[in-house]
Formats: sequence, C-alpha cells, structure tokens
Amino acid sequence: MTNQKFDIDAALNTFRETLGPVLKVQQKGVQTLERLARYQFAVAGDYLEWSLAQANVGVTASSLTEGVAQHTELNSRLSERLRARAQEFHQIATETQGSVSQWFNQASAEVVRKTKKAA
Repeated sequence: MTNQKFDIDAALNTFRETLGPVLKVQQKGVQTLERLARYQFAVAGDYLEWSLAQANVGVTASSLTEGVAQHTELNSRLSERLRARAQEFHQIATETQGSVSQWFNQASAEVVRKTKKAA
C-alpha cells in the first residue's frame, strides 16, 4: 500500500481552475445588476422630473392654450429621454449577452480541452 502525501498546492490549483471562472461570472453579474439598478434609478428620475413639471404647469399656466402647449412640450421631452433610455438599455443587454456568450465559449473550450487531456 502506498502512502501518498496530500498535495495542498494541487488541491488549491484545482479549486482555482474550477471555481475561478464562476467567480468571474458572479462579479460580472453583480456589475450588470448594479448597472441595471442605476439605469432604473435614472428612468425613475426622468418620470419624477416630468410629473413635477406637469404639476407645475397646472399651477402656473395662465391660459388653457398655454397649458396645453407646455404639456405637449413636456411630453415631447419625456419621450425623447425615454427613447435615449431605451437605447441605453439595449446597449446594456447587448454587452451582457456578449459577456455571457464569451464566458460560455471559454468554459466549453476548457471542458473540451480537459476532456481530451483526460482521454
């Protein structure tokens, strides 16, 4: 019976190789969640500004025509902001999809490499 010593360096290297990519994906996921939270906060801010401006128009408009014109202008500005926010969301989604695809391709290549090495 052979008595092999436990190689802690080999165990740690295996741990790093196995869980390193998972840690990287978790970090990217947290960064993406933070980015989405900031995005949602910005959209909520846009709606808050719009609603406050709408309320202000209702109080300060001197005539119905002036009030309608100001409401129309506010709505146009909000729609432009929301269009820009939609493009920003599309960019976030595209970058996230690219990161996930890249990680998946790297992980698949690593599995194939280790499978060939083991065989």
